[in-house]
Amino acid sequence: MDKRIKRDVKMIKYIIVPILFVSLSASAITFNEAVKALKKHESIEAVSFKSKALSEEAELKGSWGDPKFKIAAKNFPKDTLEKDQTPMTGIEFGVSQKIALTTKYGNIEDAFNSLSEAYQFEADDKKEALTKALWEILIIKRKITEELTILNENNVWITKILKISKRLYSTGKISQQAILDIQIRKSEIESEQSNRIFELSSIDDKLIYLIGSSSIDTKSIPWNKLGKSSETIVDNKELSFKQKLRAKDLSLTAAKLNYVPDLTVSLGITKRSNIDGNGDFVGVSISFPLPFSRVKYSTHGKAVEEKYMAVKNYENYKKKKVRDISVLTKELQKTISELNILKNKTIKFAQNSRQITSKSYGIGNSTYVELLQSELKLQKILMHKVMLEAKRDIKKATLKYVKGESLNE
Repeated sequence: MDKRIKRDVKMIKYIIVPILFVSLSASAITFNEAVKALKKHESIEAVSFKSKALSEEAELKGSWGDPKFKIAAKNFPKDTLEKDQTPMTGIEFGVSQKIALTTKYGNIEDAFNSLSEAYQFEADDKKEALTKALWEILIIKRKITEELTILNENNVWITKILKISKRLYSTGKISQQAILDIQIRKSEIESEQSNRIFELSSIDDKLIYLIGSSSIDTKSIPWNKLGKSSETIVDNKELSFKQKLRAKDLSLTAAKLNYVPDLTVSLGITKRSNIDGNGDFVGVSISFPLPFSRVKYSTHGKAVEEKYMAVKNYENYKKKKVRDISVLTKELQKTISELNILKNKTIKFAQNSRQITSKSYGIGNSTYVELLQSELKLQKILMHKVMLEAKRDIKKATLKYVKGESLNE
């Protein structure tokens, strides 16, 4: 290996070693630790707090309300304001309480509790969605790293070819233009290497946003679990739709019961001067609203339409889920089939083609154009393989998420 090759290999090491050092640094966390960190993500906690707020609101909406205490000065003469001038003058102390004649408020409380549970299922679904996003980031990071490996190997190969080309040029078998074109191709590879390094840096930023760390121990990533079916299936999104539908159903029941008015029962005692010798007065009253306005009718109508809306949303989700599973399954099968052909046939043919062309070029029987074409074709095929592997695994993760299978078992 001459000085130029040594220098190029050394340059490649300077590019790759820092990346490997970051990936294998002591600060790297395991995959399971990363999944646990997702539970504390702000977007999940925000939905959880919404669930808790609705749980508190359930108790508020299901209450009859606080009893009311009243103090009233009654029948005082306007000229003297004396309390012992008339037998009707006195100070009234009263207590009143709203009383429901139906289970309306119980249904309202249950409706809000169901809505609270729906948001908790949404929080759980959000965690699964972020776990899927974590998988996608790791898959893309693996793809870029493998592409970088392909480019590194290609750079080493073309460096050797450049050495051979200079020897052929010195014997007059190839032109200076051939040397320039090979050098241009080498610079293109180096440019692609640089781009992949920046892409890895961008991936690290996405990891920091999700889990607070830019490095996950690659040995801890359970790649084989993507292709396995989970033992437990919990579709949190569907459970959320069910709870929202139940909440609307309970709200409709409450709206129907709302036609029966609430009673307000009041009890009062009036302290008098006892001018007439009859002592203090006691009073009891019952009041209720008359349903002359359209408030109750509009409330009932709104509840009916909202329930129908919840039913349609749930039915649409179930249909969409069946469609997505079918489409993803077929796309996954297509990708796997293409990948098998590529691995078992196309790559071998391209590798043999480049090897044969390289040997032929070394003895002057092939042109540099044919050589570069064989190199470009092999690189394109290898890059396509890496892309298909990433596409396959992303679809596996997406399919598991849509089915409701756990992504971290």
